[in-house]
Amino acid sequence: MTSTSRLKLISDGSTRTVKKINVEVITMENLIVTADTRTPSIEFNWADGKFAIRGESYPEDVRKFYDPPVKAFRAWVESSGMQPIEFELAFVYFNSSTAKVLMDLFELLEEIAGDGRSVSIAWVHAEDDDNLKELGEEFGEELSSAKFELRVMA
Repeated sequence: MTSTSRLKLISDGSTRTVKKINVEVITMENLIVTADTRTPSIEFNWADGKFAIRGESYPEDVRKFYDPPVKAFRAWVESSGMQPIEFELAFVYFNSSTAKVLMDLFELLEEIAGDGRSVSIAWVHAEDDDNLKELGEEFGEELSSAKFELRVMA
């Protein structure tokens, strides 16, 4: 079973399919992927430098799901100077393939912070979810330049 997520790169209102993800281009203000049963929501606000990934993540093909938004994020990083970055990760569940994507993302964010840019990462977990809390702690322990914060989900 293949699920298709809606990816909006908010310009001209057109819709395209990129790597089996429907893309609606409206403007370059935001990138939004709507969550479905196997994939999280992704909200990238380019203008404010605020980024969030929330929900469950166990897509059939993790690279087909994450590569387009991560590629867009990398392009934004290259073109946005020293604008501060705020990243929120609020998972309910993720599989081991998603964990690899997250490790790569943390490495990228740490590299960006190491270059002198302000990078804040918030790992949000349910109050009673010790597993996700511990995973967040493990990710955070690998960071020395990026600011990391554990938060309890509201």
